[in-house]
Amino acid sequence: MIDKLSREITNIERKYQVDTIELQDGTKIWNLIRILLCYYPQRKDMIANESKANIKKIFFILKENCSPLGIKNKKIDICGFSDVQSRKPFNNTFYDACMDPLYDVLDNFYVFEWPTATGFRNERNKIYSKNYVQMHIPITLLIHKILRKRQVIKSGDLLNQIIEAFSKDLDLNENELIKHIYDSINIFIFLKKYFVKLLREIKPKAVIISCGYGRFHMALAQACKKLAIPTIEIQHGLITKYHVGYVKASKSTNRDCVPDYILTWGDKFSEIIEKGALFEKDNIVSMGFPFLEKIKNTPPAVQDELKIFADSFSTVVLITGQMIVADELEPFVLDLANHIDKNVGIVFKPHPRDDRQYNSLKPCNNVFLVDKKENLYEVLKVVDIHSTVYSTGSIDALSFGIPNIFIYFENKQIDMSKLIDIVDNKTAFTINNPKQFIEKINYIKNNYSTISEEVKEISKKFFEPYSTKKLKSFFNEMDVLRAYEEDYQTISR
Repeated sequence: MIDKLSREITNIERKYQVDTIELQDGTKIWNLIRILLCYYPQRKDMIANESKANIKKIFFILKENCSPLGIKNKKIDICGFSDVQSRKPFNNTFYDACMDPLYDVLDNFYVFEWPTATGFRNERNKIYSKNYVQMHIPITLLIHKILRKRQVIKSGDLLNQIIEAFSKDLDLNENELIKHIYDSINIFIFLKKYFVKLLREIKPKAVIISCGYGRFHMALAQACKKLAIPTIEIQHGLITKYHVGYVKASKSTNRDCVPDYILTWGDKFSEIIEKGALFEKDNIVSMGFPFLEKIKNTPPAVQDELKIFADSFSTVVLITGQMIVADELEPFVLDLANHIDKNVGIVFKPHPRDDRQYNSLKPCNNVFLVDKKENLYEVLKVVDIHSTVYSTGSIDALSFGIPNIFIYFENKQIDMSKLIDIVDNKTAFTINNPKQFIEKINYIKNNYSTISEEVKEISKKFFEPYSTKKLKSFFNEMDVLRAYEEDYQTISR
């Protein structure tokens, strides 16, 4: 499905003059539209749950808007915009894996954090970030959404034509998709104005973003372009050959709504982005993953029950779930548990946003259902093999010398071997059923030491070493913060 959506976007870009689609102020919005189109088929599956979430969201917005951001008279050189989901349990704190390592490098650095859609935040007194701002969605956005005034768009007829073709090819409701696209454009326009006003008040030298795609993030990036503030994205998750947030098959000079720089975990990801057309080649930098370097060699910090469970088996397999394949994964894991060797234990970790209970797995003595919010990096320290459909955990596992088994479901057609160069049938494998899964476990068990060492060597292609040192070099030697100095006066205009 992922590669199919990407190909559909590519076909549109080759057929239509997509960069002629602009807002009235001249902002080219195709880079936003392609994200909205690609993620819509996944989003529509969650619409049924939105009414309850929206009630919570409205209450939360009303509550939080009673409090100011608390940034008046603060000296803020650099802003980092992140969200709750980037935080991991670490040393009895909630540590932002993307942003908090930057405190070792930058002065006067502030983390601006968005809550979840329903308003969830971690306990304030356990937040690691030294300078922390609770970002909240302005209440005026609700009014803006209610009014839903459709914006006049240059080449609007072309946009409608593209939506019609996309809907037809993927068997989607065209009217619902049109509504979603135009509502999202409205939100983008509002947020861009909001961020321009906020950033004019703060006057930062640079803005760092933990995720560069989506309405909020792209509105922020475009607001920074208006104010000549450099934007730097830090890789937050898996980047594949078909990820429309980073890869654009058709060549283009359109950089609107996209950050100026991207700092990747390693060369594998930089190479993927370089083949696209969204970032300038010189602005793609293999930087490493400081938090992973910090945590991977510390003793495991997991609940005692998990330690006891892991110690009771000679081999432990971690299976990380994802919402898009949850319906298929639960019966698969149950079938696997019923046929696997008695000396092999299964740790199953649902996706952090997955609300399923997985009751069918609870009676299995050889399955441990770990808390969905447990720090994945800590869990990896007590297992021997990792398995998933296509989660980022498969990349993280490499750093721990842990081999991967990828599960392929025919009805989902998500094949990790096509998404990124990781499946080599020596240290990483793809299987279609529990029987094949068991065969790969036995092969890995019988050759574990050799395979694990090979995995560690492979991990160097995915994770650049000495990341903190490289971050310092990037900010100190590349003149990122001074690159826009001549235009900086536009902020106060």
